[in-house]
Amino acid sequence: MNTQSARATLFPIPFRQVTDSDYKIFEQITLDSECRNCDMSFANIFCWQDSYKSQIALWNGYLLIRFTTERGSTAYMQPLGGEPSREVIDALAADAAQLGEPLRLFGLNEQWREALNTLYPDHFAISHYDANSDYIYLSTDLATLAGRKYQPKRNFINRFVSRYSYRFEGISAANIDHCRALNSRWCDQRKELCDRGEQRALHRALDNFSTLPLEGWILYVDDIPCAFAIGSAVNHDTFCIHIEKVDTTFEGAGAMINNLVAVELQHRFKYINREDDLGIEGLRRAKQSYYPVELIKKYSALQLSQTEQQMQSLWSEVFGDAKQDIDDFFVKLYDPALAFTHTADNQVVAMLHIVPLQRETERIAYIYAVATKEPYRRKGIASALLQSALRTIERGGFHRAMLIPADQHSAKFYEQFGFSATGELFNSSEFGIDYDLGTGNSEQDFVMERKIY
Repeated sequence: MNTQSARATLFPIPFRQVTDSDYKIFEQITLDSECRNCDMSFANIFCWQDSYKSQIALWNGYLLIRFTTERGSTAYMQPLGGEPSREVIDALAADAAQLGEPLRLFGLNEQWREALNTLYPDHFAISHYDANSDYIYLSTDLATLAGRKYQPKRNFINRFVSRYSYRFEGISAANIDHCRALNSRWCDQRKELCDRGEQRALHRALDNFSTLPLEGWILYVDDIPCAFAIGSAVNHDTFCIHIEKVDTTFEGAGAMINNLVAVELQHRFKYINREDDLGIEGLRRAKQSYYPVELIKKYSALQLSQTEQQMQSLWSEVFGDAKQDIDDFFVKLYDPALAFTHTADNQVVAMLHIVPLQRETERIAYIYAVATKEPYRRKGIASALLQSALRTIERGGFHRAMLIPADQHSAKFYEQFGFSATGELFNSSEFGIDYDLGTGNSEQDFVMERKIY
């Protein structure tokens, strides 16, 4: 990537804080587009800016969005308003470099994913998280609930209608405090799901409801608010539900408001985007039960340094993994501060990685992808890397170090460093990560560990 020329001719990008009036910019660019990605909604960007420190810029015809990830890294959403080009990618790379970071791109569609691979072969690791995929429904499906597959939903609605005296109305200044009251009850009922970031976004939406391009509805039983939903148009044919809260003590209230909102929207929008499932199993089942017509994959890309490209090449050579599997690791779990390498003859010839894991209150350092290029084996290189990694683990306050030996020869090697077999099989899902840290043969993934504290 020619970041030097980008710095000279395309930098700086005039990023600034997002204001409530910026929705006009988004409308000009996104409403006539084919973008259905909820992350590109102005309401989402504005309401979540306390958590993500979002900024925007208009630059050479593109709408650019810069934000801070949950890990504290700088990242950028897919540029809006133009086709993929070297010009804009180089400019974003230069902006990231000015902040001392590699370029991280989020929310990429297939076109941008393919463009990165074509314009910058092997310069980016690209992956996606299943938990981040948006659920897209036909509004008429949710409004009519026709057919046998929706019979359970109709049953919930029929029980609600027969059991309760209800009314349904739009959110306004007169009733918006009812949303706050219901949200407070919801947090009391669902403490495990009451996320601080989401609560800040919700209150920002309610506080600015009259000035943002939002629509919302409340469902009452008698005079008690039992559900509300708030959303906005992503583009000309897709409406996104950003927030939905339901008091589950009223049986069927969730199915009822979902249906009533769809009835309101079906003549104006072909599609309803109900956002992602966050990897929460119950939420995934609930969203799948409404039979989406599409799941929007949103790709993430990480710009790789020359050293990291060599690490990927070594990984492929030693383990024979597909590039996508390697990319998945670098996007989802790789941390340059926890990567250990040995360089000889101007190339990376050995490496290992530490992946921090959490099991209840226990912090575990998982040692992964220990690899040495064939001509450099049996020279003590892997031993030196492992010793360095263990010193880092000890200083890092981990309770134990864990790994899976490739074979009996590897197991004997690790025994020299205090690792012992546990007889337990490793299961990545136990740690809630979207990546298989095993060897590819789950029946042979027996754990060795070393206690630290």
